[in-house]
Amino acid sequence: MRSRALLAYVGPKTLNLSYRLDEFVSLVEVAGFDVVDLMTQFGRADTRFYLGSGRAREVAKRDFDVFIAYHSLSPLQVFNLERLFRRRVIDRVLVILSIFEKRAGSTESKLQIELARLRYELPKVKEYLRRAKVGEQLGFMGAGEYIIDAYYRHMVKRISTIRRKLEEVRRSRVTHIAKRKEVGVPEVVITGYTSAGKTTLFNRLVGENKLVDGKPFATLETYSRALNLWGKRVVLTDTIGFIDDLPPVLIESFHSTLQEVIDADTILLVVDGSEPQEEITRKLETSVETLGEVGVDRGRIILVVNKVDKVRLGDVRYLRDLFTRYFAWFVPVSAATGFGIEALKAVLFFKVPGYSIIRSTGEDGARGLRVGNVTFIPMPSRSNRG
Repeated sequence: MRSRALLAYVGPKTLNLSYRLDEFVSLVEVAGFDVVDLMTQFGRADTRFYLGSGRAREVAKRDFDVFIAYHSLSPLQVFNLERLFRRRVIDRVLVILSIFEKRAGSTESKLQIELARLRYELPKVKEYLRRAKVGEQLGFMGAGEYIIDAYYRHMVKRISTIRRKLEEVRRSRVTHIAKRKEVGVPEVVITGYTSAGKTTLFNRLVGENKLVDGKPFATLETYSRALNLWGKRVVLTDTIGFIDDLPPVLIESFHSTLQEVIDADTILLVVDGSEPQEEITRKLETSVETLGEVGVDRGRIILVVNKVDKVRLGDVRYLRDLFTRYFAWFVPVSAATGFGIEALKAVLFFKVPGYSIIRSTGEDGARGLRVGNVTFIPMPSRSNRG
């Protein structure tokens, strides 16, 4: 039986708040909860109860199984709310982690998720331990001092073990990337906001049949296949999607997965062009900021505007004006129908490293792929960024 969740948002009233809250509800439902209600309270969050003590006491009388806050809760807020509600209290970060846990497939992704959860819960367990040592009752999630202390030491030891294992994975990945670059095979990575259609685009480009369910975080691990661009071989990789208000602990814990993005020769940043203006702007800004945080410069990024089959003709000019605020140009496609896919392949052919471009007006003895009056000459075996 699914738990009934009461959701709460305490914060400023922004222009795109309704879309962010819709996304919040969607995440909670994907995580396996039934949403009873979504409460909003505009202003600063109370440092003790998130909602404010008076509002929290009113909520305690309502019928629900779990309370879920939009923002990250401090250990003090969790402690006070659980003691008042006598029910489970979590936040949006733990909702995202629970989705990750359900959908993780590889050993690496499972380790990353466990590390993120341990690092996120460690301060709360530390607070419980502090309170237990001074003899304070711990409320709904209470336990004795000895049990909490043993669990805390286990968490610290486990974090150290996971970090060591992930570092081994990272070194192996770096070695693999270096060998791929030595033989001159460029890598193209597909990334972008969750549910933008990244996996659908991946399937269309390489003829795969990866899971596409339209729900957040269907992809939690990197997945690579060879892509043949008229004789030019590249590696195409599908990666995990971004999401707004993602705490640093999640980005840091998924660093080895993001390493594929960091080291890629070319990055396809996928955006859903069929959404309202505020949503497109919010999600594009989140994606660009996240890429910037891991050290990706915009020179390697190709903006791909997906789902253009759902865009009205009169909105095309508006979309062009919107996207050129961030990038000089973009490629419109529909991964579902195949529109624009050949054009995207042509852009990739020109953009990824591996060929130099010379203009030729006659027979000059150059060997390579000739298109019109342009000849593409294979580069040396070690590819360079271009």
